[in-house]
Amino acid sequence: MRKILPYLTVALILCGYAPRMYGQSGPCPPPRALMATDDPAYQDAMEMKTALESSGLEVRCVFPTKWGSQFMVWEHGVAHSTVEGEACIRTVSGDIGVLFLPKPGSFSRLKIKEERTHRGYLYRFSGMPGPWKVQQVGSTHRTYFFKNNNYILSVSDDSLRDQLAAALHVSPERM
Repeated sequence: MRKILPYLTVALILCGYAPRMYGQSGPCPPPRALMATDDPAYQDAMEMKTALESSGLEVRCVFPTKWGSQFMVWEHGVAHSTVEGEACIRTVSGDIGVLFLPKPGSFSRLKIKEERTHRGYLYRFSGMPGPWKVQQVGSTHRTYFFKNNNYILSVSDDSLRDQLAAALHVSPERM
C-alpha cells in the first residue's frame, strides 16, 4: 500500500514565503548547503540557472529545499521520490521555487485552482504526474506558477513574476 506524504505544499512554493522576498534576496546558504553535483536535479537546475542568467536575471545561488520528503512514496516497503528534485533559485530580485520531474515527465496535466480566503489564498492541485493525490496548500500571499515540460516554478512577488515571464517567454498559469 502506498503512503503518500500529505501535501504538495511548500515544495511548489519552495522558498516563496521567506521574510526577505518581495524584491529582496537574503544571503545564500554556506557552500556546503548549495546544490551538489550528485543531486538528481542538479543538471536541470543548472540549465534553469543558465537560462535565467542569459535573460538578464542575476542568480546568486541555487540550493535544495527541505521539502523533498513531501514527494516520497512507499512501495513494497521501500521509499522513493516521485520527483527528480526541487530547488530554490535565489536571484537578486527574490527567490524562485522550482520542482523538477525526471525527463520526459511533464506537468502538462497539472491543474491549479486558486481560492481567496479570509487568511489569504488556498491552492488546490489536481492532475499531477506520478502517484500523487489531489493536494492543497494555503498561503498568506498570492503565488504565481509557471509550468513548462518537466518543471514548475513558483514566485510570490509581482515584479519577479514579470521578470520570469519575460525571461522564459511563458505566462503564469491561469487559475
